[in-house]
Formats: sequence, structure tokens, C-alpha cells
Amino acid sequence: MHSNGSASFFTGATPFADAYNAAVDGDTIYLPGGTFAVSGYMNKRIAIYGTGHHPDSSSVMGETIITGNVYLDTGAAKSRFEGIKFSDGISYKNIADSVVIKRCYLTSIHFGGKASVGTQIIENVIVGSIVGTGSVNSVIANNIIKGGYNVVGNFANQAWIRNNIIVGEGYLASGYMERYVINEITDCLFDNNIIFNESTRINNVLSSSVSNNTFKNNVFNANPDLSLNTWENNYFDVVSSTVFTNYTGLVFGYAEDFHLVDPATYLGTTGDEVGIYGGFTPAKVGMIPSNPHFQLKSIAPATDENGALQIQIQVEAQND
Repeated sequence: MHSNGSASFFTGATPFADAYNAAVDGDTIYLPGGTFAVSGYMNKRIAIYGTGHHPDSSSVMGETIITGNVYLDTGAAKSRFEGIKFSDGISYKNIADSVVIKRCYLTSIHFGGKASVGTQIIENVIVGSIVGTGSVNSVIANNIIKGGYNVVGNFANQAWIRNNIIVGEGYLASGYMERYVINEITDCLFDNNIIFNESTRINNVLSSSVSNNTFKNNVFNANPDLSLNTWENNYFDVVSSTVFTNYTGLVFGYAEDFHLVDPATYLGTTGDEVGIYGGFTPAKVGMIPSNPHFQLKSIAPATDENGALQIQIQVEAQND
């Protein structure tokens, strides 16, 4: 834990909980690879950095895993979570403004009707859903979001949803209930996203409650109803298997490669490619967190004839 220019180290059975309990607003906690449990609600303005979750970037230090559902209380405003694999999701217990969730792995993010302003959800893997009920001026950018139906839903109040890969399954359920990939979104901007419905009912991508939004330069494998929203320069009826270098469909896999086969074919509003590697915050390959990161560790099993032990360590940092 970094606090007021000094560092404290925590070990034992509950190091994360102990560090969090000792922290005050403005502190930073760096977690190593390992599994750590959440203890109660998070109600402090703290930055928490892990080692990452992608196999390519966490092979030296291991994944940082936080178990249990994380609940944000009001005091967690302006907190930051980066480079962490959450075994469950993040939910809002009360209003917590200006939270940043970046380069994490989660099952869900639920605002729960709490009118939190200015949340930034950037470069994450979300294998479930984002439910934005009550959120205001959220930025959802350069994420991989894969789930069933209602993968992205319940946003209003000028959310900016850009450069994401959104894959879901819209279908006709039993009882003739229609399911959609994107549901209940109004007054938001969608630009430069790749939105696929991996279902035989392919046009169940946007429900009729997705209205009064603006869609610019998005790629669809469907042909949605254009009557309820404003549309500019979108791409329709694209065959999903032809877009990415390696794509497995509805279920996320780390072996997937979301670089476009032909980036010049699908240009976004910023003049570069749509999807996670374009836009204002292009995704980092390997989803490496922004703190200095161990890339290589090689330690010889024994000393040589002169008693020297060969050690090679490589650490890299990046601007963001």
C-alpha cells in the first residue's frame, strides 16, 4: 500500500483486507498474483492495481483474482480498479461518481438504479452484462462484452458507448418472449462498435426500447430496424466470421484475436478501425495494466563454476 509517499507491506492470511482496512482516501494498493477475498462494501477512494488477467501478460506474476461480488458505496467515488480478474462482478450499493474500471475481467457491472455520474469502463473483458440503470454520462469504451441476452442494457442520460465488441444471443424464448442483445437504452451515442447477434434469430439485436440514440460507424451482422434511432455510416449484414483474425463466437476465449482482417474496410468516426483497437483509447494487446509490469523472469537452477547465479528480469512500463 502506498500512502502519503511511504509504502507498507501486508502478508498473512488476509493481506488485501488488511491493506484496505488500513488505507485512507487517495491511497494506492498493488496486488500481486494470487486470490484475494473482498471484505464488506468498498467505501474509500482508493486505486487498486493487479498484475493482469490475460495469460500472455500474467505468466510471470500470475493472475490477480478477487473473489466475491464487489459492492461500491458512496465513499468509493473516484476509485480505480485495474488489472484484476473479478470472479463475480461489480455492483453499486449507493451512488459512487467517477469510478474507473480498466483492463479487468468481470462477469457483470450493475449500477442498480444508483445515479452515479462519470463512470469509465474501459478495455475490460465482461462475460455477462452491463446494466446501467441510473447511471449518468458513463463511458463504455474498447471492451469485449460477451453474454446471453440483454448484454448491454438500461442506459440513458448520454452514455457514450464506443469501440466495443458486443456479442450476445437474441432469440424467441418460451412463451413467445423476445430476447435482444441490446435492450432499454435511450439518449445515448453508439459509435465504432462491432455488434453481433450469434443466434438464428439474427435481427433480435436491438429491442424496440432502444430508441432516440445515435448510431455512427457500427458494424452489425444483422439488419436492425432503423426507425427508432438516428443512423450514420453503419455497416449491416456483415458475416461475423469474416471480421476478426480469430473469433470463436458467443463464448469468450483468450486465444481470440480481435484485430480486423481488413481494418480499412470498417473505418470509425476517428478515421481508424472500428472495434477495440481503434478510437481514442485503443486496447493494449495482452490487457497489460498501466503500472510497471514483469514481462520476463529467468533464474538459473544453480550457480555456475564461479558461484554466480544467472538471473534475467525484464520489467516494462507504459504511458497509460
